[in-house]
Amino acid sequence: MPQHRWKTLTCTSPIVIIKMKAFYKIIVYDYLQRTRSYAFLITLAVALYAAYAFIPAPGAHYTTLRIGNYLGAQNAAWIGCVTAMMTSVFLSLIGPFLVNSAIKKDADTGVGMITAATSVSNFNYLLTKTLSSFLVLLSITGFVFLMSLALFFFRSGGYAFEPAQFILPYLIVTLPTLFFIAALSVTAEVFLYRYTILMNIGFFFLFCALSSQQTIIPAALDIFGVKPVTTAMQQAVAGSYHVVNRDVSMGFIFSSKKDFNSFVFQGVHWTIPVILGRLLWMCFGLLLVFISSKFFHRFDIQQRFKAKKKTKLTTVMSQTVQLRDIRLSELPPVTPSYGILPFIRTELLMLFRKGPRWLWLINIGGMIALAFSPLTVAHQIVLPVLWFLQVGRWSDLGTKEKTHRIHYFTFASYKPLTRLLPAQIIAGITIAIVLASPLLIRYLLSMQFAVVLNIIMGGIFIVLLAVALGILSGGKKLFEILFFLFTYSNINRVPFTDYFGGENHGLNYSALIDMLIGFLGVMSFVLRKFEIRRL
Repeated sequence: MPQHRWKTLTCTSPIVIIKMKAFYKIIVYDYLQRTRSYAFLITLAVALYAAYAFIPAPGAHYTTLRIGNYLGAQNAAWIGCVTAMMTSVFLSLIGPFLVNSAIKKDADTGVGMITAATSVSNFNYLLTKTLSSFLVLLSITGFVFLMSLALFFFRSGGYAFEPAQFILPYLIVTLPTLFFIAALSVTAEVFLYRYTILMNIGFFFLFCALSSQQTIIPAALDIFGVKPVTTAMQQAVAGSYHVVNRDVSMGFIFSSKKDFNSFVFQGVHWTIPVILGRLLWMCFGLLLVFISSKFFHRFDIQQRFKAKKKTKLTTVMSQTVQLRDIRLSELPPVTPSYGILPFIRTELLMLFRKGPRWLWLINIGGMIALAFSPLTVAHQIVLPVLWFLQVGRWSDLGTKEKTHRIHYFTFASYKPLTRLLPAQIIAGITIAIVLASPLLIRYLLSMQFAVVLNIIMGGIFIVLLAVALGILSGGKKLFEILFFLFTYSNINRVPFTDYFGGENHGLNYSALIDMLIGFLGVMSFVLRKFEIRRL
């Protein structure tokens, strides 16, 4: 009997090793494919700048975390915990936009059909996508961690370096959140693979709902993992200074006040229930992947698209007979048109038809809200959200030719640089202005022409940003990430992301937006000209 078991083990172990190697290679290759892109590099640069801003310099006009009127001294515990928490929230914000479309890319490139023909199970395939997405987010976290170390040595002010105060917050707070976000992105793509717009909008409202409940949510249900840390900070302030106001203010909060008090934070005592609670979020992510594997289409076209009804042979023959009766001499003459208006009409029609039809019902509801809600709410909240709903229409304005592999044809057409690209930009701007028209009319009736100009310039700016970033990065992820950051910041009234005049109405603001519009316009045409010359 032992000999039989030994033979079974020796026969199956090479198979297990081969499967493990294949599993490992799929993860590595998918990770390398995701990170070898301009969008990832630019996102990494944005993450490094955000990491630098997570710890405000002494005398800065903003705070990222404070307990009532108290700021922590910049020791190892404070810098490690604050950067870990802010990284958890920041990558939860942009992570789904950065790592989604992993399955769609395999379907577009044909790799998915090859994978479907192998013995890789649905769960293993989705797990490799989850792990590769997790590694992408983990890579960004690694650079943020290095930046936080550099900030400590530059701003510590003589405090001792404690490695555990840096490592443990990232391990317990940040990593489980990133794994769950990766699993959630893969799960969403399985169930919403035909509705990318709905997936992006769903991520936006989910994040807004979770962040709005941070003050009342229990620690066990906190997906970001910041509750145990903020609770420890509140206890440190209460135990040392006996203050009444211990409200947690987290995020980029701009203020000109300088009267903040300082306290020394000694770190968090990580208990077993807190660690198990964070591990449960990772297990919940695995559960989502397992459930989605039961509904995964496995690149079966018949499941992804509705099968078209077969045309009867008699119908085809009758149509063929009718075609024979057509006389070419009686057809109207072909008159070539070299203007830009047909392109604009075509682009507008494609933008209008893109996405599910029910989304236009939401757009109409947003326009009604612009017409009847209070003016401040309509301008500062409803307008940016309504424009963000068009992220799927604008994100591929400059890349759809390459996505559908017709750029060789379109770039070889008559004057593509002065006809096709301007038509796409004009069509996108038209959609933005039409959606904002109720608010524009209200400002026109009140004779606030400067605000009207600011809104129009905001629409031009966001469309040109989509075109320029699309051509630069070769995809739409970078614009989706930045647009999401802009929208969330605008809702929270962050002044330097206000591109449509919700907060700023001065001449300096208008001049800055004009300069950015000019720069993005020139950048779009220069990059497109470079693309055409490379063909």
